[in-house]
Amino acid sequence: MHPATARPWYREPWPWFLIALPLIAVLASVYTIYLASRTPDSLVTDHYYKKGLAVGGDIQRERHAQALRLSGQISIASGRIELRLNQRIAQDTLHLMLRHPLSQQKDVQIDLHRNASGDYSAFSPPLEAVRYRVHLETADWRLAGVWVPGTTLTLEPGV
Repeated sequence: MHPATARPWYREPWPWFLIALPLIAVLASVYTIYLASRTPDSLVTDHYYKKGLAVGGDIQRERHAQALRLSGQISIASGRIELRLNQRIAQDTLHLMLRHPLSQQKDVQIDLHRNASGDYSAFSPPLEAVRYRVHLETADWRLAGVWVPGTTLTLEPGV
């Protein structure tokens, strides 16, 4: 029988396995720090105070829509947005905002124009299948609601 020769430690698999576990954790944390420093957090704003003060103006526009007893229905299908209000208004153009629930960069802003039938319509870009917060507004009033693709949305003040 030949005596067993001791191999150097670096030729054994288990020391490398034991070294790899903490090394992977260190590399993952460095990558996480890199991502955190490169990607801004869009859910946190630096101007929270100014945004808080602006809420009062939004409430006044919603109250004005309530006083007018204004509401509407939006349907979005086949790349087209159709809006029917419960009464005629003076404005020929309305501003529609579809706010994405996760990313401000994916928000959609569209101007709806009055057509011959008195309703409002516009072309719609492709939309993700998520719940959008919808705001229809002018300088005087605002209607809001939550839209799920494939459904008709009723817009009302104070949502």
